[in-house]
Amino acid sequence: MGIGSKILENNIQKSISLGFYHSHSELRKSFYEFFKSKNHEILRSSSVIPDENDGTLLFTNAGMNQFKPLILSSTESRRVANIQKCIRAGGKHNDLDDVGKDLHHQTFFEMMGNWSFNDAFSKEEACRYAWEYLVEILGINADRLYVSYFGGIEKLGLPEDRECREIWKRIGVSSNRILPFVAENFWEMGAAGPCGPCTEIHYDRIGGRDASRLVNIDDSVVEIWNIVFMSSVRDSCGQIRHLGKNHIDTGMGFERLLSVVQNKTSNFDTDVFTPILEKTSELAKKQYTGSLDSRQDATFRLVADHIRAATVAISDGAVPDGTGCGFIVRKMMRRAFLQGISKLGIERYAMSELVPVVASTMKEVYPEIHDTSTHIRKIFNDEEAQFWKTVDKAKKMFDSVAAESKSPIISGRKAFNLFETHGLPLAVTVELARNIGREVDETEFERCRLEAQKVSQKASQFKLPISADDFPSHSDKEKYSYVFRNGKYEFPQVKTRILQVYKDQQKAESLEANDRGFLVLEECQFYGEQGGQTSDTGHLLIDGREVFEVENAKKIAGGAVTVLFGRALLPIRRDLRVEQKLDETRREGVMRAHSATHLLNWALQKLGVGSGQKGSSVDCDRFRFDYSTGDEDLSKEQRTELLIKCEMKMREFIQNGGFTEIIETSLEEAKKIENLQSDVKEDRIGGASVRVVALGSGADVPVECCSGTHIHDVRVIDDVAIMSDKSMGQRLRRIIVLTGKEAAACRNYTKSIYEDLRSTDPKERSKTGKNIDWKRVPIADQARISILLKQKK
Repeated sequence: MGIGSKILENNIQKSISLGFYHSHSELRKSFYEFFKSKNHEILRSSSVIPDENDGTLLFTNAGMNQFKPLILSSTESRRVANIQKCIRAGGKHNDLDDVGKDLHHQTFFEMMGNWSFNDAFSKEEACRYAWEYLVEILGINADRLYVSYFGGIEKLGLPEDRECREIWKRIGVSSNRILPFVAENFWEMGAAGPCGPCTEIHYDRIGGRDASRLVNIDDSVVEIWNIVFMSSVRDSCGQIRHLGKNHIDTGMGFERLLSVVQNKTSNFDTDVFTPILEKTSELAKKQYTGSLDSRQDATFRLVADHIRAATVAISDGAVPDGTGCGFIVRKMMRRAFLQGISKLGIERYAMSELVPVVASTMKEVYPEIHDTSTHIRKIFNDEEAQFWKTVDKAKKMFDSVAAESKSPIISGRKAFNLFETHGLPLAVTVELARNIGREVDETEFERCRLEAQKVSQKASQFKLPISADDFPSHSDKEKYSYVFRNGKYEFPQVKTRILQVYKDQQKAESLEANDRGFLVLEECQFYGEQGGQTSDTGHLLIDGREVFEVENAKKIAGGAVTVLFGRALLPIRRDLRVEQKLDETRREGVMRAHSATHLLNWALQKLGVGSGQKGSSVDCDRFRFDYSTGDEDLSKEQRTELLIKCEMKMREFIQNGGFTEIIETSLEEAKKIENLQSDVKEDRIGGASVRVVALGSGADVPVECCSGTHIHDVRVIDDVAIMSDKSMGQRLRRIIVLTGKEAAACRNYTKSIYEDLRSTDPKERSKTGKNIDWKRVPIADQARISILLKQKK
């Protein structure tokens, strides 16, 4: 922190007042009114989740992101202004690890900006608009302002921007306040994309001095406006070439400008943050003082920022998970959970109480955040519960590893062992390390992960020297052992014996902890992947302790033997007796989806769509269904209409209910069943008998030969949603269907989109439409949403 920042913090009361106060709402209004008077089109913010076709960004990180296609291909001349939601927490622009340490870094922020596309206004007009708005509209003292411009990069063939320097002189800025810079004044959207020289306006928070030497050096002089003259583009190879057209992109950090007009030293002291910090203080029973020297205050800022950013991201469709933007969202949430509880003393599971506060501060401008705050809060609660479950289980092991060395760096291999052995994710290990002032060697962790992945891929190929004669006592009939009682399924934990252990594709007596290998059980309860249905996963237990993690199961030796693949959690050996524990949630979701697969096949045949099933892949509450189209010649509209009817027929069947009947009969008897939908493929059936599954009650019901696991009553499927239907080649199409909770989630998403569009002015709906994730909208609803988008009045 520079000398100026210390003076700033110690002498805030001496700061020169602007003479009037702007709430964040008033500042927004003044911005829109000013640029509307300059003939700008005012646009709403796009989502913080970029378009799925833009693979260069994890999050929208600048106001320009949504206009990239306009820059690269359009010839239309337009003046545009908006305030854009942005997150900088990954990739080139990443402020994640700086939050809390100072008074201005944020992950989520808003970017005010106005643009000239295809010479809609000139370079000089852009500079004059900026100066007029800051000095004449907002009343900022011109004596506190400095400007910087691009000093040129000779080796890239980019000259000094002398034209810009002369423009500022004509506006009235003195020469000693017009400063050349190089890297700081060349703007890039990302690793590839539009770029160009820029000029910036800087504000001296202290005043009454010559602060030119502090520009881009000390935090007491802050950049408040950036004007990019976008005439170039950087390709994926790093080469910069001319765009062949001229655009101008200007940007101001909303929270930073707000701190200036509200006469605050920190973004966190403005009225977009104070309600969040006040609530955090209430939960922590501690006071936030805004100090730079207090670690406690740094944690307050981190918690307020991360909860705010995660709330906005989730409202725009981000889902906390292990990849992409979802990984960053989960990382921010977990960091806030850990630091809020361990450093501020907030009670566990109280952090979600900050979500409605965030929503309230943004309700006026982003009502969608407020409307979905209950859903967002539930996600926070679920994530926190899972986080503490993981931490509590592995914290002792982490503490033991951390105590082994006083080095500030924790070995990546040890971090990987925590992940492999105890299930502690790297992100959690990193946070636990941060909490004690340490770091994790993430590069070494990744190297260990890739090594283990190669070993696992090699080990899991199921190429074992096994025949059915090797295991005469082996059976997998226990996979059908489950009952529906008191409104839920019960899966008994079947005890059995390990018949054989395999390691490195060869017979072995035992597996040590962390060894990967295969097991054959005497009475196997796990469903082995077969007939399109995915395998069960779960654990094997001894005396209540998990000793083996089942990652996959397959039927080999002509379908006669089910083999489990996975990782030993503790040493195990042949002939041990173990207890089987299925992942019951996964099994139930697969059962719903498998039964729905039969139901779809039946409905398609009833409506005369296609000429028979050609394959399927059934997973937890979702499945794909491949079917032959034969010689039918249907338009896209006709096929969509038939699929909507098909879905209606399936949903009606589910609502009517009916028990599932399963019989085991001979091949010859099965062939005599009149309404049997499936062909009896003798080469796929082991033995002389076959299971026949009939869903629902009555004569006209789905009946198929099937060895899969199914629900006992079709009502349990709950719901089905046909999501897509596309060609997979000549006379072959593929349908994607969701069931149960997955279907319900998509219907809720669609409902919120539909209601949002209905409440939006028809002229503005096209902007909302750009943010729709069509993969989450069922076919039956796509048409009605498209109609709303096309309405003009």
